[in-house]
Amino acid sequence: MKTRFLIASALAAISVLGTVGAAEAQSRNRVSVAQQGYQNEAAGRQNGYRQRMVINQYGESQYVTVMQDGARNGTTVSQYGRYNEGHVDQYGRRNDAVIGQQGRNNYGSSIQTGNRNISGIAQIGRNNTAVTDQYGSNNGAGIIQVGNGQSASIRQTGNGNVTLIVQGDH
Repeated sequence: MKTRFLIASALAAISVLGTVGAAEAQSRNRVSVAQQGYQNEAAGRQNGYRQRMVINQYGESQYVTVMQDGARNGTTVSQYGRYNEGHVDQYGRRNDAVIGQQGRNNYGSSIQTGNRNISGIAQIGRNNTAVTDQYGSNNGAGIIQVGNGQSASIRQTGNGNVTLIVQGDH
């Protein structure tokens, strides 16, 4: 809990400092994070233009939160291990989100608002839960779960709408 608070505080400070004369720094956005071990946590917020974020976690007790506002968006989150949790929020423009989880106790969610949308959550293992919400524009979405306690939900409002949920057991 302390780690989440520290990450949230650091992100708040960075977002405030980032708004002071840093328009050029925000225009190309890109982040890649790789973590291994125990209690991995990553949080990122991107405002601006050509966003892209890739986060890979290997280990136990993993948590990811990604927030993107602006133009070209895009996110890939990969989690391998136990107690995986990933959240992606995207607002505006071309959107795109992928969450891949393999292990036990997987939870993945994505929220996309406006423009091109497309999402995907794949989970393999136990106690799977996936939630995707899409509001407006061309939509998409897809959830694939294999094994044990599957639960999936896709909500779409406005425009293109396409839904795919595949659940199975191995």
